[in-house]
Amino acid sequence: YPYLTSINSVLPAILSGNSVILKPSPQTPVTGELLQKAFTAAGLPENLLQVVHLSPELAEALIKNPLVKFVSFTGSVATGHLVAKEATLADGFKGVALELGGKDAAYVREDADLDYTAAELVDGAFFNSGQSCCAIERIYVHQSKYDAFVDKFVDIAKTYKLGDPTKDDVNLGPVVTVGSADKIRKQVQDAVKAGAKPLLSEQLFPAAKEGTAFVAPQVLVDVDHNMDVMTEETFGPIVGIMKAGVSDDKEALHLMNDSKYGLTASIWTNAAGDPKSEEAFLKLCDGLDVGTVFLNRCDYLDPALAWTGSKDSGRGVSLSKFGYDQLTRPKSVHMKIKTS
Repeated sequence: YPYLTSINSVLPAILSGNSVILKPSPQTPVTGELLQKAFTAAGLPENLLQVVHLSPELAEALIKNPLVKFVSFTGSVATGHLVAKEATLADGFKGVALELGGKDAAYVREDADLDYTAAELVDGAFFNSGQSCCAIERIYVHQSKYDAFVDKFVDIAKTYKLGDPTKDDVNLGPVVTVGSADKIRKQVQDAVKAGAKPLLSEQLFPAAKEGTAFVAPQVLVDVDHNMDVMTEETFGPIVGIMKAGVSDDKEALHLMNDSKYGLTASIWTNAAGDPKSEEAFLKLCDGLDVGTVFLNRCDYLDPALAWTGSKDSGRGVSLSKFGYDQLTRPKSVHMKIKTS
């Protein structure tokens, strides 16, 4: 990050024969310049990729420009609506791909390997300080495994070190801005006021200070879907773990789908060793309203698989062979010829 945010759109577009104008986020402007420099060094013809830094007004004008045939946007739901609106108002019915928010869920079934699952889900929640569209932000655990899972999860989380991410002994860095950090802290504070219980002491993470972009990771229990921490995208190293009612797959499916987002979901179960668990996993796959369902892994992209989402997570497809469909346009050549 944040190169992956751009490369999954830029590279397929170029491979499809398009020229590309890249507008990086104003929060990470230098990455666009470095990406262009890398493409130039690799021999990409001049001006096939151009990087621009624009105000919202100029970005709107670029979207509406008739020379722009397709717009790909990664970012917030609110801005995604604006991008889609401007593209719709432009002449020519141009295509739009939107990769927006996520509130990705994990379901730990009764037969999950808890040691493996806890370690993977901590990484899925805290990788890149939780700043991933497919980061794990809510976990539902079968009642019979809840206490043991939470203990293992917290024990691993306590080993993380927050600080300068360029140092070898640090595995948790800052979030992108102080404003983002303030928003994350407020979401945790509001949840605690509403009855959630935090399981990590901030004293374990002395680098976390008000007024900075360093946010202490947090594990919350006694959470419910009346709290923003379980319904609104956090985009930080915060996760809620919920037991209430999760005693069977039907209830877990309901809770996982109870979200305005639909990017990914992960199921943790012994599908390889138990045909009934494999059957349960496949049934959950059919019922989940998301773009990607993981089995015993999370927060991972495979270039061979379509990357897509439902609901407020956006529309369109990147990666896989299907990702090229929106970047190309079929043309038929129909000839009537004399054969004799």
